[in-house]
Amino acid sequence: MDRVVVEVPINNGFSISCPSTTPRKRQVRFSARHDIILLQEVIAQNPFASKEPGRIWARVGEIITAALQEENFEVDARRCRERTMLLLDYYKKQDYPSLRRFGTERLYAQKEDLLHEVLELEAEKGLLASGEVVKYQDEERRSRALEELTLPEQDKPIITQTPAPDPEDEPEPITELSAAPTAKRPCQCCCQTYSEILSFLEKRSEAEQRLREEELTLRREELEIQRSKIALERARLEAERKDRERRFELESQERQVILELLKEKVLKG
Repeated sequence: MDRVVVEVPINNGFSISCPSTTPRKRQVRFSARHDIILLQEVIAQNPFASKEPGRIWARVGEIITAALQEENFEVDARRCRERTMLLLDYYKKQDYPSLRRFGTERLYAQKEDLLHEVLELEAEKGLLASGEVVKYQDEERRSRALEELTLPEQDKPIITQTPAPDPEDEPEPITELSAAPTAKRPCQCCCQTYSEILSFLEKRSEAEQRLREEELTLRREELEIQRSKIALERARLEAERKDRERRFELESQERQVILELLKEKVLKG
């Protein structure tokens, strides 16, 4: 715990310095091994698919802190999320020198595989979010159309035909009352208008659905292109690694031959 000196003013203008016992967070530095542990836990917990990502990131921080307790390595939800997003940003921008920093080739290859899985989880989150928005818009449009079609009975225009008064029928009101209900006729123009509106809404919904499907197809194609680029880069790195191993082996053999020749000369001398 660090001790910080705080000056407290008093009435006569002087100040008294006293130590503050407020704890300060210890700044931690991620190594390649810490990054691998973090990415493994992010893949296991998957905060991208949760409706409460803050709680999942906090759980990731608690698990990592407990696992690295002997190293006094303490992180919270914000630190885990920021470090993961930084690594993903390096990976998307193909900033491989930053990803290789403070680590061996074996750790870098493992980190690259984990970042590829985290990137897929993030992409799946974007596809699910767009699908939920599309579903909500379709349901909202259908409910609006149904509300327009199911108007209350008193709001719909009703044309009634009242028979002309007849002097002979004046003493018989029962006949007039029985004839009134049969005079109602449905409004053909209103029904036609409702059907046209419904047809228009359906056509527009189909056009928007096709457009959204095309956009999702384009996004999937972009993701596939990005995956192919990553696979090519991984293959190139693997070829470079094998080439380095082969050169190292040849150099080792040359050194061994030189040592043997030197031994023979020493023995002959």
